[in-house]
Amino acid sequence: MVRVSRVFRLIFRIFILLLTLSITVVAFLGGLSSVMILQETDNIGIDTDDAEFNLDYDLAGFHGGNFTLPFNITNAGYFDLENLEFSLSISINYSHIDYPVSGSNETKNVIVFEKSENFGTIPQGQTGFFIFTADSSNFFPAKFPNATVVNYLRGPPVFEFYANITLSLDYSLGMHQLALSIINLLIGELP
Repeated sequence: MVRVSRVFRLIFRIFILLLTLSITVVAFLGGLSSVMILQETDNIGIDTDDAEFNLDYDLAGFHGGNFTLPFNITNAGYFDLENLEFSLSISINYSHIDYPVSGSNETKNVIVFEKSENFGTIPQGQTGFFIFTADSSNFFPAKFPNATVVNYLRGPPVFEFYANITLSLDYSLGMHQLALSIINLLIGELP
């Protein structure tokens, strides 16, 4: 006669074995899918040719701005790409006069724009085409330097604009989280 506790332990061990195998298979396929997606350079594309960037900034300060940035992602893996989020921050680099004390100049890098947008899910085997948009409400007008504090003898260029781009997503039924970042990408200069 088999005791109930032995039967229960056997059933529990089988359950744990099946659970471990299923998680291992999903994790392996998720890792393999990540390699498949990242290995092909056309799977992630930022269309800089169709991007529009309009910034109204002069010696009097910031007056407004907007831009659109088209991008696409092809899901060549085994699972859906979920919770796709695109984040962008733009900073301005310039030489500040009399900072931190009179007679001393310091190069400052100030974030003047920041936005994140969630684009949802890309089903397995499909390509998602998206447009990241921003307007004046995403800029920080008070962070733009006043014309009286900028060292115009530093350049050219006097101003340099840098971008930090992050693309993040969940994969393998939420078991993997992937983030790709481009840091300090020079996107523009004034004069």
